[in-house]
Amino acid sequence: MNELSIIVPCLASVEGLPEFIDELAEYLMENPGDVETIVVTNKSLSQNISIADYVNKKYPWLKFRMLQKIGQSNSYGVIARLGIAYSSSRYAVLVSPYGEDDISLIGKMLSLIRKGAQVVQATRFTLPEDSQTVQLRFRIYQHIFRFFTKILLGHKISDSTYAFKMFDRVFIQAVGLTQTVRSISPEITLKGLLAGGKVEYLPAGVRTKQIGSKFKLHKDGFGYIWLLIRGFGHRIGITWF
Repeated sequence: MNELSIIVPCLASVEGLPEFIDELAEYLMENPGDVETIVVTNKSLSQNISIADYVNKKYPWLKFRMLQKIGQSNSYGVIARLGIAYSSSRYAVLVSPYGEDDISLIGKMLSLIRKGAQVVQATRFTLPEDSQTVQLRFRIYQHIFRFFTKILLGHKISDSTYAFKMFDRVFIQAVGLTQTVRSISPEITLKGLLAGGKVEYLPAGVRTKQIGSKFKLHKDGFGYIWLLIRGFGHRIGITWF
């Protein structure tokens, strides 16, 4: 069993994957450990083979697997859950291949989770300079979501929807993941809290400015609302989250 799986859900283009893998390999060379990388895509097998060949030739030492979910339009949660299911590591971290996430924080996340946290959540809303990397309308969405999380679930959080997070894979899979869209991200954090787990928050600015353009309120918003409803039901003893 590896200590950590870096799970990379690749929802859109795979063209930037070689550049991302170069950056990740450089980080892992400077910070060696028992780590595997799992890339999950919607794209064609021929593209996957080409990228896998690139990795095998340039970084033969890198523990690397590339998976393809059948179909061309699977949502984020479906892709992420496939990567988590294929992991056999103690911990897992979700990382975007599109440059938003500061992968240098993986070491800090790992340090916190080794000390007993079940989830280490990168948060964009602890430091003012970090929150400015998020579009205004998404900061408003976040404020509303955090407000209702506190009211309905009884937990004050600084962030849960940012997908960049590390978690105890066995613990999180034991409580169950059901979301198939982007709401899988807060599901991991909120279920960790409601199951009595320890959640640590790590300040992190988003590297790509004006993040949030891929989120669609009409498409993904219901999943976030449903999480709060189920979480409230759990809190008052009606049903498990």
